[in-house]
Parts: sequence; structure tokens; C-alpha cells
Amino acid sequence: MRVDPLHQGAALLLAAAIGIGAGLLYDLLRPPRWQRRGLAAFLLDALFCLILGAAFFLFAMSFGEGRLGLGALAAAWVGFLAYHRLLSPLLLPFFVKVFQYLDKMIMTAKVFIKKFRFSKKSTLKNEKNVL
Repeated sequence: MRVDPLHQGAALLLAAAIGIGAGLLYDLLRPPRWQRRGLAAFLLDALFCLILGAAFFLFAMSFGEGRLGLGALAAAWVGFLAYHRLLSPLLLPFFVKVFQYLDKMIMTAKVFIKKFRFSKKSTLKNEKNVL
């Protein structure tokens, strides 16, 4: 039985990339969790856990011969912490602004739909009076 250092190095780099991706996903889900409390925040946290669990499962099946080693978990954790130390302060304000913009667009669309429904109702009432 032989250990391949290149395979182990590639596995650790992929685990670190999974950690960086987990940090990015965490930052993407942070603004909606701040806005919405209770069940919606819980569902977003559950989504994060499911996606990260699926990523680790796929990693273990492809690189770990069916098991997830402590070294891979440590590399993923280092990637997650490196993302939060280096990239999160730069990207999180951008994600917050994007979420605020999307939230504003949704609110504008809701107001527009509400006005459209009201005008549709008033138009139909006027048509009935004409007939």
C-alpha cells in the first residue's frame, strides 16, 4: 500500500477550496438572515448546512475513499477562516448592498402589482356600469 503525496495535496487543496466556498455561501446568506428572523433564518441556516454537507459528502466519496479525514476537515476550516479574515470584509458590504437593492426591487414590484390589481378592479366595475 502506497501513499501518493500529490493526491493528498490535491485533496487538501480541494478541501480548502470547499472551506472558501462555504465562507462565500455563508456571507451570501448573511444579509437575508439579518432581515428575516425566526423560521426564515432557520431555513437559511438549514440550507447552508445541507449544501456544506453535500459538498463534504461528494469530497469524501471522490478523494477520501468514502471517509472524511481530520486533515480534510482541518483544511476546510482553514479555508473558511482565511476567507473570513481576508475576503469577507471586502465582499460582505457588496452582498448587503445587492440584497438591499433586490429587496427594494421586490417591494417596488409588489406595489406595482397591487396598483395594477386595483386599477383592473376599478376598470371592470366601470365596464359593468356601462353595460
